[in-house]
Amino acid sequence: MFKSWVAWLVLAILYLFSTQPVASLLIQSLERYPVFNPEQTQPVKPQVVVILGGGLPRLSPEMSGFRPSMFTLERLRYGAWLSRQTELPVMVSGGGFRPEAVIMADSLKSDFGVETRWLEDQSTTTWENAVYAREMLPEDIQSVLLVTHGWHMSRAALSFERAGFHVVPAPGMLADASKDTFRISRWLPSARYLSESERAFREYAGYLWYWLIYRH
Repeated sequence: MFKSWVAWLVLAILYLFSTQPVASLLIQSLERYPVFNPEQTQPVKPQVVVILGGGLPRLSPEMSGFRPSMFTLERLRYGAWLSRQTELPVMVSGGGFRPEAVIMADSLKSDFGVETRWLEDQSTTTWENAVYAREMLPEDIQSVLLVTHGWHMSRAALSFERAGFHVVPAPGMLADASKDTFRISRWLPSARYLSESERAFREYAGYLWYWLIYRH
């Protein structure tokens, strides 16, 4: 009887996490920073746009090479726009066995017409993004306009602040609250929304881990 009850509970939890309302709630709970306004005066003026990679590049046989992951491409698009709006130089950050930053810089130039000033291609974690950025950037650069997804910004901002930067958050690709109207179809389970729920829990776990390990 007990095992049967546990099985039904697990199925119910999986069902809820695979629905759009629950997944959206989890993602939106991570989006703690407002949209950046390039025209608004900042207490500390950012000196460089730092765009964080969002996943290893994917093979692109139709273009005979590699392309940025979906998350990375979204960040590049927003970062390129911010660079033009603010006239700030750009740094891209992301490593791996196929260095993400190299593909990011190529995409910025060919797809968005933006040159990369600094290319950090050694990092494999968000924390390393921050540490290696601090090692690469000139000492007089103390403030960064940080570009990443809204659900990733809390962990990214924490990492860059602990590395010694003043962070001006520029979260992108924020959840669309207009989709919160009630519809039966939103409660149909989907692997996509289960993946979003998993991403949210991973971000919470990552933030807690960084906060505990890198408190000093």
